[in-house]
Amino acid sequence: MAWFDAFAKDYDTWYQTKLGNFVDRVEKELIESLASPKQGEKVLDIGSGTGTYTLWLARKGLNVTAIDQSVEMMKVAKEKAEAEKLSIDWNLGDAHYLPFLGNSFDLVISVTAIEFMDQPQLVLREAMRVLNPNGRLVVGLLTKESPWGELYRQKAIEDPNNLFAKAHLYTEKELEDLLPYPLTIKKGLYLPPVLEFNEKDAWQQEKEKQELQAEQAGFFAVRWDKEEK
Repeated sequence: MAWFDAFAKDYDTWYQTKLGNFVDRVEKELIESLASPKQGEKVLDIGSGTGTYTLWLARKGLNVTAIDQSVEMMKVAKEKAEAEKLSIDWNLGDAHYLPFLGNSFDLVISVTAIEFMDQPQLVLREAMRVLNPNGRLVVGLLTKESPWGELYRQKAIEDPNNLFAKAHLYTEKELEDLLPYPLTIKKGLYLPPVLEFNEKDAWQQEKEKQELQAEQAGFFAVRWDKEEK
């Protein structure tokens, strides 16, 4: 998405903060618990951005393909991959029309990208098309009904050029309308967007609320399976 070009240079600074690092850890654990990535599998990262999940999967020994519309975001991602000597198949393109044959990947993931797509249902149908039979599609989504959702909406109101100005935040009810397949949901990120917090206590509370699958989660991890016909 060309919209992201303007944010590419400073995008990764978020992960260098204490809060950003905590959020990243929570979200990756949720994604991994549903995706179950295995060494040697072929995986597609849709909306790969600066490579947060692309590189993470490559480090785990998967054969990773990435696609994104933002030239600048992909430039950052490539530089990081080259620094680590990670081999990744980079594709600049539109996720609404994936340039891959059907039944090409064991796993497709897309994290905090669907929210910015013009036609998310089309993107997810394309993701299903390129999945192998018995493949997994795992998506990470920012939520509407949470302190994080309130923060993102407020930022968009205050600044129409903010990153989240074009984001659609999701409610749990909306998830079933994204694809006509059975789905599994895991909720997480219960720490509100605060600068000061005790990491040990926050992680304990996170695990307790995840166990309950409590309301007000800031992140949904969702999985769909492509059953073999």
